[in-house]
Amino acid sequence: MSEQDAALAALGRAGVVDAIGWAWSAAARRTALDYDPTTGHDQVWLGLTAHKLFCNRLDRVFHCGDFSVAPDEERVGRDVLGAGLLSGELDTMPSLRPGLVERADDHSSPGWRFDRWRWLITSFPFEGVDRISWQSKTPTKQRAAGRRPSADQFSLFSLTEDDIDDSVLFVAHAINSDATSSEVHLGRPHTTEGGGRPWTWRVRLEPAPLEPGSGMVRPVVGTRAVPQGVSDAEVQLKRVAGTGE
Repeated sequence: MSEQDAALAALGRAGVVDAIGWAWSAAARRTALDYDPTTGHDQVWLGLTAHKLFCNRLDRVFHCGDFSVAPDEERVGRDVLGAGLLSGELDTMPSLRPGLVERADDHSSPGWRFDRWRWLITSFPFEGVDRISWQSKTPTKQRAAGRRPSADQFSLFSLTEDDIDDSVLFVAHAINSDATSSEVHLGRPHTTEGGGRPWTWRVRLEPAPLEPGSGMVRPVVGTRAVPQGVSDAEVQLKRVAGTGE
């Protein structure tokens, strides 16, 4: 079994893939709702807002950070989980056991872990997932993608080789300039030092539907409409290698 198959099987069975799809769908939908170019919002605002909301929604669905279960409780209250979500989003949020996924940041890079699988979050320009330049990212992300940062970068960020997990995956997200479409991908990064594609493999995930109980991620190609003008991404559960998709 390939690493891609093993990762998707394990994360899929655990509900992690569904949870990532839900979290990005909720983040992109809320970002689009709040977006107002007349008040000065621009592409930078869109990217930063979507990124922060994505991390927030991931913490919600995985019961991490501000949504961790207290020692004397078994679950997080619905009032806490639902605060700030749009109507219907809490009902479509996948139900994962608290503690199944743990927060696993690498310095300034938000990350989560399930079993042996760890993933970091990164953004990229819309429709540019295969043009990501890892060497332009932080030293942590460069190292995760297979490139050793220079000595001064390690010194600057107080990193050592042992601090960074060689086997980390990435969840890469993007939203377009007018917040009408978005995309999210899961995959193994590949160094772009010296050229080449930025992924050993990747899959494009489908954002969660609005209807409770209608499923999250399916191995089919298709689109659905989403309110506030945010288009769902297509599912592309196929290998992306250096020779093309």
